[in-house]
Amino acid sequence: MCSYSVASMRMRIWIHPDQLAKLGVTATDVINAIRVQSNVNPAAQIGGEPALANQQFTYTVRTHGRLTSPDQFGNIVIRSGNDGSVLHLRDVPRIELGAQAYTLTARYNNAPSGIPAVYQLPGANSVEVAHNVKRRLKQLAERRST
Repeated sequence: MCSYSVASMRMRIWIHPDQLAKLGVTATDVINAIRVQSNVNPAAQIGGEPALANQQFTYTVRTHGRLTSPDQFGNIVIRSGNDGSVLHLRDVPRIELGAQAYTLTARYNNAPSGIPAVYQLPGANSVEVAHNVKRRLKQLAERRST
């Protein structure tokens, strides 16, 4: 199994060795195809050389990976033949979007519960984010008690 991170989720790619053998493909072929066709590339730098003498920071601008869904990952080309045949990733393993990690468990009052994830976007006001989270949790608590 390989996994590739997509935000707080991971793309799970379950490889079937017997199917790989039938198709004459190795796990390395699959991994290399994914790496080449699903990468995040630096797009630019802000404040990089040549820069003014008083320039203190350099920021790297990155683009999002172009693949975010199982269907998009399934379109990755592993191999193409001289006869025009194409072997896609969807032809080899099972592809699914799953949690980034399955090692966390949550309990509240000794009962299973969920773990909400909150991510602050660049440039967001952290005090405002905290306020909005607390307000939303209060709304959810009120809804639960009714």
